[in-house]
Amino acid sequence: MPLPVPVTMDPGSPRQGGLLATARALPAGWERGIAWADDSCTLPTVMGECPTQDDLKPAQPLTDEVFRPVELIQTIACTTFGGGPAGLAGPALDQTRDYALAREMLTGEASARDAAVPENANPALVDTAVDLGEFVFLAQAVACLEQRLAAATGGRGGYLLAGLDMATHLLANRLVWRDGARWRTAGGSTVIVSAGFDGRAPGDTAPPPAGQALTLYAVPNVWAGVGSRSALFDVNRADNTATDRAEDIALVAFSTCAVFAASSPEATSCGTDESP
Repeated sequence: MPLPVPVTMDPGSPRQGGLLATARALPAGWERGIAWADDSCTLPTVMGECPTQDDLKPAQPLTDEVFRPVELIQTIACTTFGGGPAGLAGPALDQTRDYALAREMLTGEASARDAAVPENANPALVDTAVDLGEFVFLAQAVACLEQRLAAATGGRGGYLLAGLDMATHLLANRLVWRDGARWRTAGGSTVIVSAGFDGRAPGDTAPPPAGQALTLYAVPNVWAGVGSRSALFDVNRADNTATDRAEDIALVAFSTCAVFAASSPEATSCGTDESP
């Protein structure tokens, strides 16, 4: 029997939508990190015909936000006898970087682990969210998230962040509708769907076990982007192995002044290898 011929398989296109396709664009120069005074939670005031000085609304402070970039990396190694992995890491990173960046937004694990000093770690959803609790029906959870977000932002609204499983439950309950390439709620919030949002609750370090409620998050604003790529291909002649590495600089940022979380037993986890 002849030996199989080494080939390169078509990896297909990256998943449509997701965090990188739906979030707002980052400003120029974000690769060094970004800092800004966020006005997402400033509220208006309404005055009557003849207000007095004592009745005027006091000035509102802005929220100081700081986010630093992370590196998204794919490394593939195999024997050189089959042709080696040259050129495989880049397409693999294209397929998986949305998942990686969404997971980092949720947990902040890489930023916290690799920060030069602890206070340089990026904010994470699980650390900043106010947990509104578990609701009997998923519609109640969505309604409460949107109303709390609108009340905190003066009606601006924002984004809901859902994993693939949560997105399926939202659609099955007719709580989202398709607006071109985006999902939206009845209240007009944009729903960002990414597998990196695994349904873990605020304060948790792992996704929920099978059968437990998934958590849905809401934020006023989300920005995300991927920058320049570096690549490295190396061959170790001592054992005839080759390593292909692709690395993207990336950043995801969100307004931390009003982050909410809610869950419902109508949307439950099927469990993962990471679940307790």
